[in-house]
Amino acid sequence: MKEKDLKDKDMKEKDLKESLHKRLRRIEGQVKGIDRMIEEGKNCQDILTQVSAARSALKMVGNIVLHHYAAECLCSTMSAKDKNTKVDELQKLIQTITRFAD
Repeated sequence: MKEKDLKDKDMKEKDLKESLHKRLRRIEGQVKGIDRMIEEGKNCQDILTQVSAARSALKMVGNIVLHHYAAECLCSTMSAKDKNTKVDELQKLIQTITRFAD
């Protein structure tokens, strides 16, 4: 791998980590908010709405990690031509599967 490619990959890794950390901090805030709502005896429907939002956000973090794994970790041994085709196929499959998984 060329030096430029390694730097680009390092930047993508850094951006991915920052994005994931930001999302997880937001989720952490949501969960603390839910805890506070329960403590204050807020409306159950409002609490369930927030629980659903936190679950969706956490599911998105999992999807991002899964896509990264498929694109970077799993395909590291493939040629560039095969990699693009296989990553596209795998990501479509992941989208299909995650629609039904919960």
